[in-house]
Amino acid sequence: MYQMTFQAIFEYSSLGIIISDTQGNILQVNPWAAKTFGYDVDELVGRKIEVLVPPDLRKKHVGQRESYAANPHPRSMGLNMNLLAVKKNGDYFPVEISLTYYDFVGQKQIVSFINDITVRKAAEVNLLKLTEELESKVNERTKELSDALLELNHTNEGLRLEMEHRKRVEAQIRDMLEKEKELNELKSRFVSMASHEFRTPLGGILSSITLIDRYAKDEDAPKREKHIHSIKKSVRNLTNILNDFLSLDKLDQGKISSSPAEFNLKDLVNETVDEFRETTEKGHSFSVSHGDGSFSLYQDKDMMRNVLINLISNAIKYSSESGTIFVRTETKGGLVKIEIEDQGMGIPEADQKHLFERFFRAHNVTNLQGTGLGLNIVKRYLDLMGGSITFTSKENHGTKFIVTLPEKK
Repeated sequence: MYQMTFQAIFEYSSLGIIISDTQGNILQVNPWAAKTFGYDVDELVGRKIEVLVPPDLRKKHVGQRESYAANPHPRSMGLNMNLLAVKKNGDYFPVEISLTYYDFVGQKQIVSFINDITVRKAAEVNLLKLTEELESKVNERTKELSDALLELNHTNEGLRLEMEHRKRVEAQIRDMLEKEKELNELKSRFVSMASHEFRTPLGGILSSITLIDRYAKDEDAPKREKHIHSIKKSVRNLTNILNDFLSLDKLDQGKISSSPAEFNLKDLVNETVDEFRETTEKGHSFSVSHGDGSFSLYQDKDMMRNVLINLISNAIKYSSESGTIFVRTETKGGLVKIEIEDQGMGIPEADQKHLFERFFRAHNVTNLQGTGLGLNIVKRYLDLMGGSITFTSKENHGTKFIVTLPEKK
């Protein structure tokens, strides 16, 4: 059953899949890969993988292939990498390539997942042209307005009111153009981020499903479990991304409001930390301390839980496996203060002013998954509860977030 299922995935996948040995000899080619490169399946089997690489890059590719074969490891689809492949007819086209490997009868076999991104590259070029045209129109309009202002400055006092009116119009137009430009930038960042954040876990799921088929024996159970765990993790990542998008959409539409009820903050903090102790994969340790006070809050408990989950998740994500996460609470003068501190990579000083902007991610975390929405959502939840959030951070020395909010909204 497994063999039939995964053979069907191999045969009917809309992603090119090529399996080769460590010497670069092609062993298997799925129909999509053969079609992408303009070959029949049988034409490629037995040939060197370099036949699919542009001639001027083949020598370099041999060295890269040998280096990978010496130290094979899963490698995700690469963004910001301009990779080219060559078809049977000699045409070049852009691709994204993901690599992994598995052991088969004592021999390592390399799996290449190949995605033709010709359409996307064309779309990026068109988007760039549209952006340049928009900027040109903005500049032209700005110049026209500036010329109009210069002309108005030479009119007599009787035209003063008209000039003030035109100034207001100019300001409105500038504001509209700036907002339009900002919206286009946000859309572009969203498309780029969503494409990457969805493609990475989906590629991992496909890779794990393909490899599970290789481990059909009872003694391969640990290897199967490893890939099943990888699939579950990828699905959780996709769910978290969708939840961020849904929360942001509801906040933007004003569909979320604070619904306060009485609860004990100390209990909520302890429950949340215990959940992370049970599920975290990196083996972090947690240090939780509470000051004096009743810790009885009249706030939105679900919002407060989401704030805690987001901040603790970030502390775990950006810390080393042996790091300690500190969670401290105290009440004073009708206010509650919560501190969540890690000993991780910290936030570069140049990025700190943008930290709560939507889709923003610091330059030192681009290799970690994330939407750049979490802290923006946290801040907006705290605004709804009448609270605030600040932080202190030093690169490579950790980050501390301080949440302050009234005991009663």
